[in-house]
Amino acid sequence: MKLVRFLMRLANETLVLELKNGTVVHGTIVGVDVAMNTHLKNVKLTVKHSNPVSMDHLTIRGSNIRYFILPDSLPLDTLLIDDTPIQRPPRET
Repeated sequence: MKLVRFLMRLANETLVLELKNGTVVHGTIVGVDVAMNTHLKNVKLTVKHSNPVSMDHLTIRGSNIRYFILPDSLPLDTLLIDDTPIQRPPRET
């Protein structure tokens, strides 16, 4: 679950995705949902052994993603801080 939370914070970041079938997707993340489905804009899709195709929007099913290749300029130290409050059940007295 922590991986998905990290990916949800990557909105508006441009990165590269490699899919399990060898397809490479270069685009800007619009959002990531809890199933790791990734919504991208300004996409360049390169199917293995084929010419690149440009698209305005693309949604990729989370189970088809092999790698998220992050840019070197990404501030990982600020993105990896988990600032969500811990939900503890109330004490019974």
